[in-house]
Amino acid sequence: MADSESAPKFAPFIGMAGIAFAMIFGTIGAAYGTAKSGIGIAGVGTFRPDLIMK
Repeated sequence: MADSESAPKFAPFIGMAGIAFAMIFGTIGAAYGTAKSGIGIAGVGTFRPDLIMK
């Protein structure tokens, strides 16, 4: 990378940290949604098993 007066030397680190945080929080959100839906399906299965087997 070419050194530039308009960008600090730590700019690539900040960019890569943003990408990492986006991937981490995206996977955390997906895991949370999967867990919530699994809990809902298990809850329905205990009271209305005919709905699960449809």
